Amino acid sequence: MDKHPVIMLSGSIIKFAEQSLDPVVRTSIFSPRLMEAVVWFLARWSLTYLMPSEESVEHRSSYENCNDALLRSKHPTNALFSFSGENDRGKIVLDIIIRISLSTLVSYPGEKDLQALTCYQLLHGLVKRKSIITHLVTLDSWRDLANAFANERVILSLNAAHQRSLAQTLTVSACGMKTPESSNEYVRSLTSHMTAYLVELSSKNDLKAIAQQPDIILLVSCLLERLRGVARASEPRVQNAIYQMGFSVMNPVLTFLQTYKDESAVVYLLLKFVTDWVEGQIIYLEAQETAAVVEFCMRLLQLYSAHNIGKISVSLSNSLRTEADADKYKDLRALLQLLSNLCSKDLVDFASEPIEAYGTNISQVVYTGLHIIAPLITPELLKYPKLCHSYFSLLSHLLEVYPEIIEQLSVEAFSHILGTLDFGLHHQDVEAVDLCLRAVKALASHHYKDRGAGKIGLGSHATSYNDPNGNFHESVLSRLLRSLMQLLLFEDYSTELVSSAADALLPLILCEQSVYQKLASELIERQTIPVFRFRLRNGFQSLTTSNNLSSTLDRINYQRFRKNLHSFIEDVWGFLHIV
Repeated sequence: MDKHPVIMLSGSIIKFAEQSLDPVVRTSIFSPRLMEAVVWFLARWSLTYLMPSEESVEHRSSYENCNDALLRSKHPTNALFSFSGENDRGKIVLDIIIRISLSTLVSYPGEKDLQALTCYQLLHGLVKRKSIITHLVTLDSWRDLANAFANERVILSLNAAHQRSLAQTLTVSACGMKTPESSNEYVRSLTSHMTAYLVELSSKNDLKAIAQQPDIILLVSCLLERLRGVARASEPRVQNAIYQMGFSVMNPVLTFLQTYKDESAVVYLLLKFVTDWVEGQIIYLEAQETAAVVEFCMRLLQLYSAHNIGKISVSLSNSLRTEADADKYKDLRALLQLLSNLCSKDLVDFASEPIEAYGTNISQVVYTGLHIIAPLITPELLKYPKLCHSYFSLLSHLLEVYPEIIEQLSVEAFSHILGTLDFGLHHQDVEAVDLCLRAVKALASHHYKDRGAGKIGLGSHATSYNDPNGNFHESVLSRLLRSLMQLLLFEDYSTELVSSAADALLPLILCEQSVYQKLASELIERQTIPVFRFRLRNGFQSLTTSNNLSSTLDRINYQRFRKNLHSFIEDVWGFLHIV
């Protein structure tokens, strides 16, 4: 069996790679470029041959049932399972790979490509396999790697992204422990040194004096990257330990946000850690824990606003020309993601009691965040895909989950949001337009249903008026109706958007029937060719009457209106663009 060519080749390369563990041989033979080739091979080989999955074992069993003994002995899967399966020999190979990984991280400082291969491909690939992870955590070499991560300063010299990846990999491996208790204890031991240092540093009386030292900034940044990696590995099995990790550094995070208010890189790391931590935790938290997190996020947003961190001027945003320049605004994107993560609690919640039992309302922190973020969003910034998607995703989410928030906004804030929605409806990106249409649907349907229940809906925001100077101000929904009709009838757009546009247009028409009739009449009167005028008149009539369309906003009525809009556009869009 050991003479199988695949085993002979694999064994010879692994034995050669094992020689790199000898410091003398490593110095004389194993250059960084050679080690890159070794690590690349081990990563690819492990994914294919190391401790095959159950499917491979079942495939192997089918050959064992075969009467042809020669065929069984020569089959590669059968042979490799004996060489590197879930047995003592497989564990020996796994142990060698882990020790080589630790050696590359410790013995080759500054070799970013080698470290990237080790962290992203080799180690991260191992913890993705359930057949490997249960054996991984029993090895002394894996414990040595975890100890080196916690205590070796040379590991702190790794690139920030590599620190994050390594922390995530080590945390994911906790799921290979036999019990949830041991998994959580493992995560606590992995993170305790990081949280303890941050707590101690944040409580120093001379923090302002020492915080600006380059080595302190570097160390804080590295530890925040590690915490992000741990937070990204959140799973139900280790949720408790990761929640405690984040809870223990709540106050230090706020302290550092204030201390490093002029260090944009550190501010971004603080925001991203909180964002990743909330994303992984929020749906699993009980009401009391959620209340603590929401209160923390509220203080974070208020502190951010107080220091005007991330303040963006229109003149500066106009100077942006590349996606690299847009990265200056990544802290703003992080805040958008944080608010979206908080909103997810109302969509998926495993808590045993409602958060309102503790006098906390997620909508309030979202409302605060919206007031802080909305003024910073300009049409120029919305030209950048990452920020644009994050903003409209949040806006559509807010209007679907907390439509009542809009009623509380000031006239200025509401007008600003409306302006971004109007801009988004005519955006070139299909996904951005779809998100805006979802937001418009939520806004209009909320107003329509509220008014139907005898409530004020959007109140003064949905009322047209003349200001003291005699200038006419159109209502929000009338303006959106005009904008959407302009898009559907006179602009180029993807046909994928027609159904979403129908869902937004129906409640707008129901809310502003007089405006709709006026728009239809104006368009019909503009047609000088009788046949086109006749087709357009019939089209508008069929749009709101065909398929037994009613004035309700239920699923069946939405489906009927989608069919009507598709037929309407097919009938009139062509000649409206020609004339």
